Amino acid sequence: MKNLESIFEENYKVNSININTNKKLGLFGLLQILQDIASEHALKLGFGYESSIEKGFFWVLTRQKLQMDTWPCLDDTITIKTWTKPVIDFYAIREYEIFLNHNKIGACSTSWMILDSKTRRPKKIENTESLFKPRKDYSLDFIAEKIILPKEIGATKMFEVRISDLDMNNHVNNVKYTQWVLDSIPFNYHKLFRVKEYEINFSAETFLDDKIEIHSNINNLESNSNHELFFKGNRLKDSKVVFTARMLTK
Repeated sequence: MKNLESIFEENYKVNSININTNKKLGLFGLLQILQDIASEHALKLGFGYESSIEKGFFWVLTRQKLQMDTWPCLDDTITIKTWTKPVIDFYAIREYEIFLNHNKIGACSTSWMILDSKTRRPKKIENTESLFKPRKDYSLDFIAEKIILPKEIGATKMFEVRISDLDMNNHVNNVKYTQWVLDSIPFNYHKLFRVKEYEINFSAETFLDDKIEIHSNINNLESNSNHELFFKGNRLKDSKVVFTARMLTK
C-alpha cells in the first residue's frame, strides 16, 4: 500500500518560459521544475532551506539521472510525483515520476549529501524516518551512478560564472551546469535529436568569475545515429573537474 504522506504531487503547465526552440518542454526547463517541487516537498516536510540551517545541516545535490520517453509540448500540463527514500549514512535519494494525461512519460533519480552547515562536512541526522517520511513500498528501477568518461573528449566551449548563475548560497545553481552543457552543443543538433537520457555528477562548487571550460565528444559524432554524448567542466584556475555529464539522444 502506498504511503500517501510520503508522496508529494504538483501540476505544472508547460509555458513560454520553459520551452525550447522546438516548442517542447526543454531539459533545462524540466530540471528547474524538478528542483522546484523538491524544494516545495522539503518545505512541507519541515526541512526547507531555512529550517534545515536552523537544525544545523543543508543538502547538496551530488548526482542526477533522468529518463524521458516523451517531451511535453507548449500548453501541456504535466504532473510530477516525488518522494524520498530512507537515508543511509550521509546520503539521501529523491525520486520523481513525470506524467502527461495520466501516462508516465519520464522518471528521475537524484542523490543528495547531508552537510553540516558550519563545517560543510558530511553529517549524520538522527531520527530520519520521522523527519523525512521516506517511501518504502516502491523504487525506480535505476539510480544515478558515477559517470565514466571516454578518452576521446576535447575542449568545446568556455563559460564565465555570472551573477545570474548564482543561487542563494552564492555558488552556481546546479541547473546552470546543464544550461552550459546545452549551450555547448551546436544549434543544428538541437533540431535533429531529442534527449532520451541525461545524467550529471557534481564534484565541486563554482563561484562568481570562475572560468569553466567544457570538454565533450560532440565533434567526434556522426549525424545519422543515436548518440551518447559526454561532458566535463574544468575550472581553469585550478584545473579541477567540477562536473561530468552524459546525454543519450535519438
